[in-house]
Amino acid sequence: MSSTNIIRGNPVFMERVIMVWRFKDAPEVLRKLSTSGGHEDWLALVPECMRGEYISWLEGLPFGICDIQRAKLPDGRTVFIGTHA
Repeated sequence: MSSTNIIRGNPVFMERVIMVWRFKDAPEVLRKLSTSGGHEDWLALVPECMRGEYISWLEGLPFGICDIQRAKLPDGRTVFIGTHA
């Protein structure tokens, strides 16, 4: 069974999926949340069920960023935008 079928067949798993894009490839509606003026590197969309959890690989240094902007969406999800200096 392919991993695609496993993901599609498990709605509980899908609730905990974090979507990550290079900033230029992220959906425009999410890119518009940035206030960093062109210094963005990546964008992540974290589901509401993970609110309050520390996500070390997202909030630590592995992505090589200097700052992280956060924005809450009306549906409870959180957008993280990583920027460089």
